[in-house]
Amino acid sequence: MAGRIPQSFIEDLLSRVNIVDVVDSRIRLKKAGKNHSACCPFHNEKTPSFTVASDKQFYYCFGCGAKGNAIGFVMEFDNIDFPEAVETLAGTVAMEVPKEEISPQQQKKQQERLSLYDLSGSAAEFYSQQLRFHENRQAPVSYLKKRGLSGKAAKFFNIGYAPPGWDNLKKALGGESGGDEEKMQGLKDAGLMIEKDNGSTYDRFRNRVIYPIRDLRGRTIGFGARTLGDDKPKYLNSPETPIFNKGNELYGLYECRQIRQTLKRFLVVEGYMDVVALHEFGIHYAVATLGTATSETHLHKLFKIAPEIVFCFDGDEAGRRAAKRGLDLVLPILEDGQQIRFLFLPEGEDPDSMVRKEGKDGFEIRMKNALGISEFLLSTLKQDIDDPASLDGRARLAKLASPLLQQIPGKVLQTLFWQALADDTQIEIEQLKSLAISEPKTAIAPQPPENIPQQSQPHASFDPYEGQPYPEYDEYGHGDMENYQHDSPSVPVEAKEHPLIKQAIALILHAPHVIPSFGDMAFLQEFSGHYSQLLQRLSQVLTATPAQQTLDALSLLATDPDYQSYKQITESYNQTQGHLSQEQVANDCLSQLRLKAAKQMKSRVIKKSTTTGGFKQLPQEDQQLFKWASELLELDILNQKLIKVGGKVDLLSPQDQEKLRQLNEQSS
Repeated sequence: MAGRIPQSFIEDLLSRVNIVDVVDSRIRLKKAGKNHSACCPFHNEKTPSFTVASDKQFYYCFGCGAKGNAIGFVMEFDNIDFPEAVETLAGTVAMEVPKEEISPQQQKKQQERLSLYDLSGSAAEFYSQQLRFHENRQAPVSYLKKRGLSGKAAKFFNIGYAPPGWDNLKKALGGESGGDEEKMQGLKDAGLMIEKDNGSTYDRFRNRVIYPIRDLRGRTIGFGARTLGDDKPKYLNSPETPIFNKGNELYGLYECRQIRQTLKRFLVVEGYMDVVALHEFGIHYAVATLGTATSETHLHKLFKIAPEIVFCFDGDEAGRRAAKRGLDLVLPILEDGQQIRFLFLPEGEDPDSMVRKEGKDGFEIRMKNALGISEFLLSTLKQDIDDPASLDGRARLAKLASPLLQQIPGKVLQTLFWQALADDTQIEIEQLKSLAISEPKTAIAPQPPENIPQQSQPHASFDPYEGQPYPEYDEYGHGDMENYQHDSPSVPVEAKEHPLIKQAIALILHAPHVIPSFGDMAFLQEFSGHYSQLLQRLSQVLTATPAQQTLDALSLLATDPDYQSYKQITESYNQTQGHLSQEQVANDCLSQLRLKAAKQMKSRVIKKSTTTGGFKQLPQEDQQLFKWASELLELDILNQKLIKVGGKVDLLSPQDQEKLRQLNEQSS
């Protein structure tokens, strides 16, 4: 039975395996006295500093500090988690791994995940077969040949074909022409099928070339799909599922590991075909993000395998902006021994087209000449300075760069950055460091709103107080504000957009019929961000022209300058909401947004009152807003109390019962 591995078994396993054999099966060890040594597999070095002690059954690297037992080594080297490492080692000594019993709920959850892996793998095989045998296979084959793709590469990446039609996958994997309810639910949970409001279902991918996305174990966890017709969007990804998180995964990473060559670097590109084309030309270290910006998780995952990352961008302004955003992400995690460079291609070119023009050697020369991160950082900051060579310009550069350099955790790297800045500004390093202490962190450049929403959260996580304990009732009381003092705490209006804004956008795009649930969205004015404006405009468009399906909703926005934002939100949104209806989720989302707006509105009025001589001196409109916000927040707290007593009003205190009655009357 699946569950936790007993500690006694782990100890027994470690006593039976020989760490020397475990390590030597993956890297070549040489005898060095009573120990064994090798160049460390976890960082680049020319002189061996990695030691394996047979008597202690332990490994240690004097260069990077990596250390552990046989299980730890397998986890690090194979990039797998603890249970998988135990299973791997147990197999080498013919031991069967026992598991402690877990709860039925945990068993069910584990089984559901395994089922999703199986279904996704079966779907990948189905799509692969369709590319080989379907009667309409000529269309995808012609497209792939036109892109210069060989059959060998198609097989290596397991590229497939989703034929035209609404239920091909449903019939193939749904059992008895889609009659198996359990399999049908699994296909929906895996993001392979979409359910309409009337309960009918259809295949997500139709008439598209399919690119399976695999995790480091080779399991298919999602799909990317490129249309062969005029369907929108041109590229479509699987939604977030229990086994697929776009922000954690990279296309081609599994394939990179299968080449079995020492990976000295990774090249991060944008598209599936970029990865495949580079592979065709012998560049076996390219990976692609899945329609999202590069994340910290991505960087940690890549640096765990190789010490260098080269980001490849288009040479246009959009590519430069993307690179600037990357700086803010990279600097705080850059450790000694790690290297990041930025490659900008000529405008109008991408890695696919470039490598076909210049070949492997020409493309790798471009990578060799890519900008180092320090060079790119300083050149980027200089763009905002009129004359960087002047005294004022050098002072300005030092002021902008110094706080940024202080973020770098790698001490050697940080020192080298300081030296580069000192050479550029002709200011002593110690003086530069003193600036960093006295100045606040400076942003690289104003960041435009990201197009990709945060990972959608389950319904139960909606919380206007964001994990904080619910305040006491009196916090939202109407107390006399006449003598409100400046030293009282005030909460500034939130500048950062609330994730529920994007949740609301996704809900409306997936189910336009829920718009009436949102009603008047005037309260969104309390949220000053870009997506708040999108939400208001989206509501206005779809209210004026009702749409029944997501595709229709998106078509209404095809001429909107923010169309790509809408499209990407729709593609990435996880529709799974458990047993809740879309209307229930919409109402919940709306309720929490109103509560957040009420908190901000109340804080804003309080702050305003400190500059107008007290609450009674405020305009009547502000007093009414404060009253509305206070009552809404009071009602929410009372409802929370009501939930805690099982919905039984008579279990509340008499004061709370009366207040609840009054507020409900006022709200109605």
